[in-house]
Amino acid sequence: MAQETPVGWGWVAFHLPVSREGDVAVRWLRGMWRETPDGLRVLWLALWGVGVVLLGVGIAGDQAGFWASKPFITNVFSSLTAALFGVPLALIVLQRLGLTQAEAVETRAAQRLATTVVEDLASAAPRLHPGPLSDLRNAEAELLTVERAAQEAIRQWDSTQDEENLRTLRALLADGTLDKALADFRSAVRPGRQAVPAVAEVSAHWSFLNTTVRSRLLETGGTWLAPPLAAQIDKMVRLVTADPYMDGWLRDLDMAVRRFHTTSDLSTALQHLWTQVEIGYELAEAVSQLGELTTEALRVVASPPV
Repeated sequence: MAQETPVGWGWVAFHLPVSREGDVAVRWLRGMWRETPDGLRVLWLALWGVGVVLLGVGIAGDQAGFWASKPFITNVFSSLTAALFGVPLALIVLQRLGLTQAEAVETRAAQRLATTVVEDLASAAPRLHPGPLSDLRNAEAELLTVERAAQEAIRQWDSTQDEENLRTLRALLADGTLDKALADFRSAVRPGRQAVPAVAEVSAHWSFLNTTVRSRLLETGGTWLAPPLAAQIDKMVRLVTADPYMDGWLRDLDMAVRRFHTTSDLSTALQHLWTQVEIGYELAEAVSQLGELTTEALRVVASPPV
């Protein structure tokens, strides 16, 4: 690919090595020159070229005594020569200042938008569980207990085919642990049609934040979420939106429990039971953690490092 051809002496001047004392100023000028449109660069160099010519003419006129009896023409000529040097520089400096101001305005606008959207997301997340948060966390813990027991039962059954290895899991199903977990989940989340608006709201806010707002923040040098935090929120939102009604796993789990109690193919029944309990646990965990995660996201976005 052909490289951009340097534009005359302006390019040379802005690429010469400089002392440490003038490094900051020259770096600013170099950045200003790089961001100047090609047309304005050509105009600048053309006006400076004419200015150099007029400066030479003026010096020659001084030496010849031409200006001595022409004060008005002298003032006009000297003013024109000064303008040919000063106007191009003023145009480029003003353009740079205007660009800097526009970037600052865009940065502030992007930051305000990000804060507003994260506030909306943090406000919507608790509406995923209109019931008590304590019930949701109880359901999460109880489902985790049953999930681990089912996973261990699968491991033991596949290697021994011994009914004794299913005793812990059967006890959890018989003593009401699973039933209590489901009751706590229903109390906290209230799955069904009434859950759909809250799920849709969380999904819409996160989608907008993670695409449009994220791009604007990164383009303007704003503060975005740390990758682990953003990935965790994204994972939790995906789990919640997989079933906007949040009740599909409940029906599947009921069928899995019945199959476990009645079928002779325990390997398949155990796998099905474990899968549905795991889905329920992950969903309860996602709903429970989204409130804390979105609050953390709001703290990060609303209070960027200075």
